[in-house]
Amino acid sequence: MKWPFSFSAIFSRKPAGPLSLTQCPDCGREMIFVEKFTMTGDDLRTYRCQRCRKEHIVNFGTAMWKVLSDANKSEDDAS
Repeated sequence: MKWPFSFSAIFSRKPAGPLSLTQCPDCGREMIFVEKFTMTGDDLRTYRCQRCRKEHIVNFGTAMWKVLSDANKSEDDAS
């Protein structure tokens, strides 16, 4: 028996997508944003997982104010 083309397309498996930074590393669920801290020059954000009841600190890299401040300093030095 030959299967119709649409039957195989419906039940084909797709690979899992990449893990997001805002997904819980323990259970994989999306976390809730709690706090943002940029005083150190890094963009640190705290997220809470409702299922695990844990808070995770995620580093998103250099804070925007730090990048702009460094760019302004280099322009002032060049003049």
